[in-house]
Parts: sequence; C-alpha cells; structure tokens
Amino acid sequence: MCYRALAFCALRIFSAENSEGFTLKQRRTATRLCCVSLQKIPLSMLALAAFFLLGALLGGMVSARGAEAMGDELRRYLEGYLALRTRAAPSFTAACQTLLCFLRASAAVFLLGFASVGVVLIPAVCAAQGFLYAYSLFCFASGLGQEGFLLLPVLFALRLLLVLPCTLLLGRAAWETSRALAAFSLGGGKRVRPVTYGKRYWSRFGIACVCLFFGAALELWFIPHVLSLLLR
Repeated sequence: MCYRALAFCALRIFSAENSEGFTLKQRRTATRLCCVSLQKIPLSMLALAAFFLLGALLGGMVSARGAEAMGDELRRYLEGYLALRTRAAPSFTAACQTLLCFLRASAAVFLLGFASVGVVLIPAVCAAQGFLYAYSLFCFASGLGQEGFLLLPVLFALRLLLVLPCTLLLGRAAWETSRALAAFSLGGGKRVRPVTYGKRYWSRFGIACVCLFFGAALELWFIPHVLSLLLR
C-alpha cells in the first residue's frame, strides 16, 4: 500500500510539470490511485508490539545480571553445537525442537483466538517472546563481547524477521476474535454479533506456517555453516 501511495505522489508531481503528456489510461490510473489512502497500523497490533517491547525491556534488565561471566560457557556451547550440526545431519529431536521454537508463539496466539481467555493470554505470549529474545540476545552480547558481535545477527535475525511478524499478524486477528468471544460470554444477555472465523483467519495461519517451516529449515542446515565460518 505504501508503494502505491508513493507512486501516486510521483504521478501527481509529474502531472503538475507535464500535464499535457498524459494519456487517457494514465489519467484513469491517477484517478484510481487518488482513492487509495495509507492504511494505518491497527491499534491492536501496536498494543501487541508494545507488550513485546515491554517483555524485551524486562529481559534486557534481567540478563544484565551475571551475563559477562557466561562468555566462556557460551563459546563452548556454540562450538559443541556447531561441531555436532556440521558433521552430521540434524537429528529428529533437534528438528522438532527447532520447529517448536519457530512455531510455538504463532500457534499459541492462533489457538488462543478460539477462547475468550486469549484477551489476557495473547498479550502475555507477546511479552514472553520479547523477554526470551532480549534475554538471549543480551546474554550472548555481554558474554561473547566484541568477538561475538558478528554472531548476533546470524543467531537472532532469522527468527526475529520471521517469528515476530507472524506472531503479531496472527495475534492481532486472534485478539479481535477472543475479545468478541469475551463480549459474547460477558454480554449479560445482550445481543452481540456471532464470532466468525473467515478464510483469511485460516489462510494467514497457513502462510505463517510455511514461512516458519522455511525458517526452521534454514536454521537447521544453513545457519550452522555460517556460524562455523565466523568462529574460525
């Protein structure tokens, strides 16, 4: 939507400078783009992002205690992890654990959309995700020091780029349905709209699962080789 709006602005500027050079088709396109407005980010998504940041802030505060003393332990853990992953194919247990790490938050908020208790638990899931990511990131950053600076994007960027957007998108839709369920159960006999789950609710979850499966596969077979090169 942003690209269409930017294209519209460029089209308007160009039309002001050279209005006679437009064809009929270009004028129709400009008229259609004139009706396009930038959609504001939903408040529910901003609220869930705020819970994520709140959890991240708390995780950073907790990790500040004693993280520097974990440097040698973290390095030994990484070396053992990479030695195991680069020499042999990932085991079934490792694949399940990695897939669970990628899917747990998105699947949790998706399922909580079918319960009124999701009004409280969906923000809690987002806050817990922020806490875990921030705690892990700051522990590695403080423990490994400057030598591990290049390792941090490789370790955390993939999960943040995939897990966080999927969790927020699914969480926004699930939060709306759970609030509708809560209003239905606490309506005190008043008539409210029935809660419906359209195709978009299910299709979003399917697309998110595909993206997260792909990210888990990358972390299992590609990320260890990159980390091994950086640790040499």
